[in-house]
Amino acid sequence: MMRKNIRGPDDIAVRPVLDPAERDRWDETMRKHHYLEFRGMVGEAVRHVAVAPDGEWLALLGWKAAAWRLRARDRWIGWTPEQRGRRLHLVANNARLLILPPWRQRNLASRILSLSTQRLSADFQAAYGHPVLMAETFVDPDRFEGTCYQAASWRAVGFTKGFERISGGGYREHGTSRKILMFELEEDARKQLCMLSDNKLWNCKTLNVNEIPDHRMGSLYEYLSTVPDFRSCRGQRYQLATVLAIAIAAQLCGFFSLTAIADFSGKLKQSQLAEVRSWMKGDGIRTAPSYSTFHRVLSNVDPEALDKALHDWSAQYQDPNGIIGFDGKAVRGASRQGDGCHLVGAVEHETGLICGQVKVADKSNEIPAARKLLRSMQLSGRIVTADAMHTQVETTQLILDRGADYLMVVKGNQKTILDDLKAIDWNDQAVGKSETMEKTHGRIDTRSCLVVELDKTWDGYVELPGRRQAFRIERARQKLRKGKIVGTTSEIAYGVTSIPPSCGGPAEILDIARRHWEIENRVHHVRDMTYDEDRRRNYVGGSARALASIRNAAISIVRLRGRFDYLPQAHRHYDSRQAVRELNTEVF
Repeated sequence: MMRKNIRGPDDIAVRPVLDPAERDRWDETMRKHHYLEFRGMVGEAVRHVAVAPDGEWLALLGWKAAAWRLRARDRWIGWTPEQRGRRLHLVANNARLLILPPWRQRNLASRILSLSTQRLSADFQAAYGHPVLMAETFVDPDRFEGTCYQAASWRAVGFTKGFERISGGGYREHGTSRKILMFELEEDARKQLCMLSDNKLWNCKTLNVNEIPDHRMGSLYEYLSTVPDFRSCRGQRYQLATVLAIAIAAQLCGFFSLTAIADFSGKLKQSQLAEVRSWMKGDGIRTAPSYSTFHRVLSNVDPEALDKALHDWSAQYQDPNGIIGFDGKAVRGASRQGDGCHLVGAVEHETGLICGQVKVADKSNEIPAARKLLRSMQLSGRIVTADAMHTQVETTQLILDRGADYLMVVKGNQKTILDDLKAIDWNDQAVGKSETMEKTHGRIDTRSCLVVELDKTWDGYVELPGRRQAFRIERARQKLRKGKIVGTTSEIAYGVTSIPPSCGGPAEILDIARRHWEIENRVHHVRDMTYDEDRRRNYVGGSARALASIRNAAISIVRLRGRFDYLPQAHRHYDSRQAVRELNTEVF
């Protein structure tokens, strides 16, 4: 086949493909010539074609909706999960770039790519009523260097973890880590995506964290149905799943105590009772469970089975690349009238989704409970974070055996390792440094992170399995009053991680270490302050643990929804009449 050339950039035009016949031609050409299988582009998609002066096609470009979760991209942009949920449609993914075989010329691909990005936002505005501020793409490093993107001023921000989304929900590993490249269509695109308020011109949307689950993804009610019923069949009116589902719905609507749950149950309409499969009398009227039913069920339900059912339900929505932090929490109100309730839970850093929890055994501590929780979870390809209590040889080895990496803080409980870390000459031996500064809540917080690579020359020091890097984080806090600094405090924390330097430098380690406290901010604090968990004294039997599990499920639903900044806001929404159908969908 003879190679063809064109004289200059003015000889090239890029336009969208709008005619149905041209679209079919575009799809067929892409299937024929691109090395990747092409099955079409679903959702919001724009097809571009580059043409020569005589109208002959030079190249094809396909743009579609951005990937939901990309840790490196999201860290580079700096937006929160809630902002990402509202603004992800402002990012377009370059799914395909194909230079047709006859056309081979130096810089041709980068010239066409630049022309395409110049009109991309306007074409999305015309087709879908909103602009795009940023573009992303993935490059397979085993095949390409991404030279044309770099020549067009795209920026490499990291690598994917080698997973892809599959039909029906969930992810699978394809084994190829691709380079992530980003391009800002507007000069301050990153700043706009991180603004507190949305621009009216963005036609803002709310996306589900799990996108749109199809019929093959089990509902919460179906998973609750797997919990074994401890009650006798004689005289039983309500299914166990019915009682548990109503209790979760009550937590979503702001009814927290057993008495409040019973009040909520009595207010349910016949249509809602039908959704939750409530018992029907002979005259066709459905009845609602009473206080005594909730009291008996929540006090005696098998807590292990309930936790497992909720864990299996949340596993459908977990990010296989998500970072997990785990920590313990005692329900103080359970210690007087109940059987005691000290729990260890795991939470995804980014989404706040609660991945599971286990109870700390009597006369024991959180360490064995955490190991039990880790054994029950799918950890391959993830990063696990924990506080200093869990910086143990057996725990870190378990994390490595499960195919994950760890990031652990070191304190006085591991005195030898702490002394080793303090003895490092951090100024001379650090291989990298990262600093952040944040002004909020009447103070200025400054954080700096120094990292030392622990290679073979460090044998005999910091003896933890698989350790690759040590880090030192210094936190300084300046209190402000009327714009003036009135006090300064500082602290230094040391830690160890198995994350290799190629996958995480000082900036990533600082971010992961800070995000570990999401479990305190987004779960424990919420259960203490919003649900008033610790002050409640009406716990009997196992009700404290059952209610803790139910509250975790309610919190996870709100986090998955991705549209509420605070739990009270979600409670008011679900309690309103307008949210009745939505509540049925979420729980029943």
